[in-house]
Amino acid sequence: MPDHITPRPDGFPPEGSSGTLDQHRVKALRVLLLAAGFAALTIALALFLRDGITQLSLMVGATSVLLWMLGLLLQRGHVTIAAHGLVLLILTIATVTTVITGGVRSAGVFVLVSAIVLASSFFSRGKMVAVVLYCILALGLINWFEQRGMLPGTLPPTGWAVWVIQTVVIGIILISALAGQYRLQEAFDTQKEALRLAYEAEAALKESQERFKALFRNNPVACLVQSLDNRLTVDVNDAYVLASGFSRSDLVGQQPPNLWADPAEEQAFRNTLKTQGRVNGMHARGLRRDGSQFDSLVYAELIQQGNERLMIGMVVDMSAEEKSRSALQQSEARFSKAFRHSPICMTLTRLSDGLYLEVNAACEQVFGGRPEDFIGKTSLEAGVWPSQQVRENYVNTMRRNGRLMGYETEVRNLRGELVEVKVWAEIFDIEGEACALSFVLNVAEEKRRRSMLMNLAEGVSPKIGQAFFLSVTEHMVAALGATCVVIGETAKEGGINTLGLMHNGDLQPNRHVRLHEPSLAAMLAREDLCVIDLPAGVPLLSDVPFADEHSHTVAGIALRDPDGTAIGLLAVAWEHSAQIGADFQALTSIFASRSSAELMRLQSDWKIQRLQDTLELRVQARTEELQHINRELDSFAYSVSHDLKSPLRSIDGFMHVLREQMGDRVRPEDDAIISRVMASASRMGSLIKDLLALARVSQTQLQRTWANLSDMAEEVIRQERQRDPENPVEVTIEPDLFADCDPHLARIALENLLGNAWKYSRNTLQPRIEFGRVPHSVTNAPMFFVRDNGAGFDMSRSDRLFKPFTRLHQPSEFQGSGIGLATVHRIIERHGGQIHGEGEVGRGAVFQFVFGRTIRD
Repeated sequence: MPDHITPRPDGFPPEGSSGTLDQHRVKALRVLLLAAGFAALTIALALFLRDGITQLSLMVGATSVLLWMLGLLLQRGHVTIAAHGLVLLILTIATVTTVITGGVRSAGVFVLVSAIVLASSFFSRGKMVAVVLYCILALGLINWFEQRGMLPGTLPPTGWAVWVIQTVVIGIILISALAGQYRLQEAFDTQKEALRLAYEAEAALKESQERFKALFRNNPVACLVQSLDNRLTVDVNDAYVLASGFSRSDLVGQQPPNLWADPAEEQAFRNTLKTQGRVNGMHARGLRRDGSQFDSLVYAELIQQGNERLMIGMVVDMSAEEKSRSALQQSEARFSKAFRHSPICMTLTRLSDGLYLEVNAACEQVFGGRPEDFIGKTSLEAGVWPSQQVRENYVNTMRRNGRLMGYETEVRNLRGELVEVKVWAEIFDIEGEACALSFVLNVAEEKRRRSMLMNLAEGVSPKIGQAFFLSVTEHMVAALGATCVVIGETAKEGGINTLGLMHNGDLQPNRHVRLHEPSLAAMLAREDLCVIDLPAGVPLLSDVPFADEHSHTVAGIALRDPDGTAIGLLAVAWEHSAQIGADFQALTSIFASRSSAELMRLQSDWKIQRLQDTLELRVQARTEELQHINRELDSFAYSVSHDLKSPLRSIDGFMHVLREQMGDRVRPEDDAIISRVMASASRMGSLIKDLLALARVSQTQLQRTWANLSDMAEEVIRQERQRDPENPVEVTIEPDLFADCDPHLARIALENLLGNAWKYSRNTLQPRIEFGRVPHSVTNAPMFFVRDNGAGFDMSRSDRLFKPFTRLHQPSEFQGSGIGLATVHRIIERHGGQIHGEGEVGRGAVFQFVFGRTIRD
């Protein structure tokens, strides 16, 4: 028997022979131990009171203690130990009692029998047989000891017959106990199985009820359960509450309110339900709480639940479906109208065999027949496809892509002609059958116009000048079927100077012609195309050999410059009446624009040619003018050097004489004035000197040679060191720098650049100047640089760097006239080179320059 009895999680008794029966056995064992414990304690107390402490009272007392200990073990869940201990204790007591009382006829034998009964209740069959065998063997041994007088009892000894009888009785008890145990277990198992089936049936019923309840509550169809015995509403679902407009409390437990808009329909419902027991899909008008009506389908069923009759009713709201059906009908009507009256050919075909289900009237433009010529026929029967292979390619492409977008193919019309078309199609199902809705456009005319435009464009696009206008006239005559095409420039004296003229397929030589004056005036006055029907006998052109030939229709458009002034004309004439369509208007507008541009280009070329013809004369006149200006500049330079410098020398000399004559009489403020005058005279002298140097640079003739710039830079730096020995400038000059230049002018440029670098780095703690060549220069000639780490300048004022008399620093900071960089710029320009500078305030400056001639090998 297991130590612990654990019920199954689902609430049913455990499987097998244990389970609930074992639970009853445990309860019986608990009662038995409790009763035996009290009995043993009572007996031990009685023996003690009667006989005092004897062997028997001690044994009974010990038995009582053991029984209480077994009860405690059982209480803690040790069922097996308690049961086995109780049987073992009874067997021990019975054996000892039998031995003490001295024979197998003592009361201890009955205790052994009780141990067998107890084992039949708590032990398995194997253990029960072991207990029986123990009892038989113990009785046999006691009988044997008794016959030999080895026991302390006073009873006369017995024979083996008593032992045999006892053995038979014990066997009968064993058989009876086993049979009873089997029958008890069988009955228990039967009852347990019945109970399990009852539990399962109850659970299935609960599950079914829950499913029905969930289905009822969550059903989107309005449902009602009503008792027919008392006509009260048993239950309604949420859909019924929503459809009726009543709350659940207004319905459940109450007689249902009137939900029938038509009493006759209610009576018909009741009659059908009474006669047939059910109503299946009855159309009716429902009535909501607010008085609004709705279309519905009603279903009902009678069921019997015990002694109660119930009706389950369902109401399907058909309002949304009716609205959808009405909207669908309207949509179908709109689609049908759009389909029938569409200006584009539309067909509805079955994809499997190409059967035409619908064809609109616009398809006559493509297929050359009326809708009734195609509806009910397959595309092959109607002869639409040139071949079966063409149709298969069309269908396979549509199936593969699911649609067609601008699919190009050919179809055959009812006249047997092949027509080039473009198809837009979409696949969709109609009653489970794949169908195609197709839009078909006849693109033959479009391709013809496109080809015409391409031919015209290819014919004229590469040509310019006179060849362009001749090509335009040729292609327009061929494309438009015109009798005459003329393109020309308006003449000052009236009429047109032709640039292209073609008549009856023959190119005519360009000439001055006169157009019908009213027609010409009308064409030049309008911005767009002008179409005129000439009166009979009135020629379009005069001053031409074919002037007598008559033109019926003339279309012309003015050629205009960007200001809108008419500068020419493009005119097309037919000897018969012609219809001018949108394509012709677009074509003439395109070529008028192109002809206007080409005519303006030709006029510009003519102007350039006229200018080139007079260029030599204008160059000679300009040269003489420049020479005259140079002579005047030389005269000005001479005047400055002699006429202006002499008064300055006089002013400076007079100031020295004045200071010497006045001697001690010169006051400090007078001396300061004299010093300022002398300084101003000196500064003006420097300005004149620099101005003369700048003039000489502009007038000196270049003598270019291969000059060593490194040596020049070394000499310039030596002069600066002699002039300013206290300035500790670190100078780096790259050796062997050569340039193709005028050595004298190059020396002046380096003096100014290196001199500026020396001057503007004077206030720097560690002044440094570099002169070298720019690596990887993008110019053919070598590019050089002069870099310093001096005062620098603001790049926002860099546009003033090379202007004469312009300085980027205050005179109080650095002396100078503002001519140096202008002189350098003039020298570099005379060599055909370039110079530019970059700087940053307080971080120095760098000037890069090139003399502008390819370096020699």
